[in-house]
Amino acid sequence: KLTHVGESGRIHGSGTSLVDFNRGGTPLVEIVTEPDLRSGAEAREWAQLLRTTMRQLGVSDVNMEEGSLRVDGNISLRPEGSEELGVKTELKNMNSFRFLERGVEAEIVRQAAILDGGGRVEQETLHFDPRTGELTPLRSKEYSHDYRYFPEPDLVPLEPTAEMIEAARAALPELPAERRERYATELGLGEEAATQLAFDAELGAYFERVIEGSPALGVAVVANWVTGELTAAQEAAGSEQRPDPSDLGATIEMVQAKRVSHAAGRRILRIQVAEGGDPAEIAEREGLGAIEDSGELEAIVARALEADPDAAERVRQGNPKAIGPLVGFVMRETQGRADGGEVTRLINAKLGVG
Repeated sequence: KLTHVGESGRIHGSGTSLVDFNRGGTPLVEIVTEPDLRSGAEAREWAQLLRTTMRQLGVSDVNMEEGSLRVDGNISLRPEGSEELGVKTELKNMNSFRFLERGVEAEIVRQAAILDGGGRVEQETLHFDPRTGELTPLRSKEYSHDYRYFPEPDLVPLEPTAEMIEAARAALPELPAERRERYATELGLGEEAATQLAFDAELGAYFERVIEGSPALGVAVVANWVTGELTAAQEAAGSEQRPDPSDLGATIEMVQAKRVSHAAGRRILRIQVAEGGDPAEIAEREGLGAIEDSGELEAIVARALEADPDAAERVRQGNPKAIGPLVGFVMRETQGRADGGEVTRLINAKLGVG
């Protein structure tokens, strides 16, 4: 491991580099792609997929902040319609996916400006400064013969057979890219939810257990709760604890059946994350059951209209956005026990809005 002494912590601009030999003997894998990526965004997405795949296979923790993963970006342009790639440059040891994307995009712009001006791109290694967005040369890029390769006598060439490769492929579990495709095609999830659940193996497995335990629930509904409400509840509780999949399924079913409101369902889930417990018992203990007395809810809606006549008048005149404060009043009065859709319906009905 090299520690570059200087303000930036990078070799660029550092006068001294310290060498830590404690990591000597740590395996190093270098993965080189074909020139198949077309933008900084694609490079970032591919690198994130690689990290997720390596982590789920148990190959490495691939923590960029600890130096377990670094990404080099090679960039070259070619005229539209041409198959021949131009001179390439290299962005070395990028330690952030965001910086990788920004660096690649900046280099594309730089090379395009050179070529549009009739100049030639020089093959070299560049440093991208994420603070300024500037690219500066580190060294001219050597060609293969400049590396003076020679065989290492203690490392014999390894040529895996087709049978070895096929056996290794057969031993692989479902990879993140395959799981994302399955979630999208077989389960019909949107790209964002499919990616989040596929890239987080534990979350994806949890999601599938909820579906298995509560088959009557819609897949999209479960995905929204797992990727949205559950994540928010964990952040609020400062805990990575998840309720038993059957308990989350029961909570969602209570919301779907309108036995509790969506807001109450979120409160139940937060209690489950923080303390655990049966959702029905939590709802009863905390008084979160839905309001069943329509007269009680209508009275609260009437008070909301009296408390904010200006908002009521805007709704009556056809401004649907003005209903927010009125609904908020009712939800506060009912401590989230009222169904938002029913509250909206009652307000519109009382104001004569169709």
